[in-house]
Amino acid sequence: MAKQDKDLFQKIGIDIDSNKINIDINQTKDFFNTLIKTFESAAQNIQKDISEGKVDMAENVGIKIDKENINIDLEKTKSFIEDIGKKMENFISEIDKSVDNIGKK
Repeated sequence: MAKQDKDLFQKIGIDIDSNKINIDINQTKDFFNTLIKTFESAAQNIQKDISEGKVDMAENVGIKIDKENINIDLEKTKSFIEDIGKKMENFISEIDKSVDNIGKK
């Protein structure tokens, strides 16, 4: 297993040796709880900004929201969605590789 993969698994409480897998449930639980809190906090901030009319994603995403209007630039939105799709594909590919490496052990 690549050192990078091993380091990632150790951070979330999973230790993989040649003959066994050890999972520290407390550490794994802490990791997922931290991840949940991070997403919840980000979602609350976005929701607050939208309700206050502060969201301006026009530069990268092509969406600008204020108290009276929602403006959508379809070309920018299409590019953003394509970029996000590519990033998701790469992320899933990395997860697949890690799962395959675990399966081989």
